[in-house]
Amino acid sequence: MSGHVDVVILGCGPAGLAAAEAAISTGRSVLIASVTDQPSTQYGCQYLHAPIPGHESVQHTTVGYHLNGTPEQYRKKVYGNKWEGKVSPEDFVGEHEAWDIRATYHSMWVSLHDNPKAEFVKISPIKGGAIPYDLYRLHPTHIFSTIPAPGLCYIKSHEFLYHTIYANGDTHRGTDLTDSIVCDGTDEVEWYRNACVFGYRTTEWSKRPTNGAHVVVVAKPLKTNCGCHQEVHKLGRYGKWQKSYLVHQVWPEVMEILK
Repeated sequence: MSGHVDVVILGCGPAGLAAAEAAISTGRSVLIASVTDQPSTQYGCQYLHAPIPGHESVQHTTVGYHLNGTPEQYRKKVYGNKWEGKVSPEDFVGEHEAWDIRATYHSMWVSLHDNPKAEFVKISPIKGGAIPYDLYRLHPTHIFSTIPAPGLCYIKSHEFLYHTIYANGDTHRGTDLTDSIVCDGTDEVEWYRNACVFGYRTTEWSKRPTNGAHVVVVAKPLKTNCGCHQEVHKLGRYGKWQKSYLVHQVWPEVMEILK
């Protein structure tokens, strides 16, 4: 590691790289610390609702967002009694612009590895709130975290409300698919969300599907009462442990903190 960096960022996913690029745009030097030295393959939001500055030229399209049933039906189908707040169809039904998150991520990864103000370092997984002391010894003016918030929690009584879903996809099916998302709150199908964006299909269920489809189990953050590590700025959906926090929101938040 370098003897001093201005900003330390925990996590090298889309939110972490967006935070790094925002910090570097203000002239800061950045250390990106992650459990892996390989690019992330997790693109949970499937696309960006706005481009990351400097990467506006990546592929973009118009996405059609549809809802079968009502928002209340959708809320109950997905969350049961766990969640009474907003659900995605309430905000996104209709048409809106979408930017390719995979292309953006690749562009940021290459750009940061070529940037002398950015350094990547591999660290052990952070558990029980134990941020490596070596990172503090760099005397950064700011620490940002995009890793799952439970890793930074050192008080066992804190709660992390999440919802378990079952997902199948993120598999390339060709470029002839329509850029659309269908949310379904009815009883007619088991799944609640089927997305085809930039040629990638993802289907999500709130219960394990009965058709035998191969799925991965995903814990989606809802909210938390954890306030551990007040000196660390939490970013992104998993860093904040907050529902519906979008990747493109990281840039202006970092800029506001650093100004």
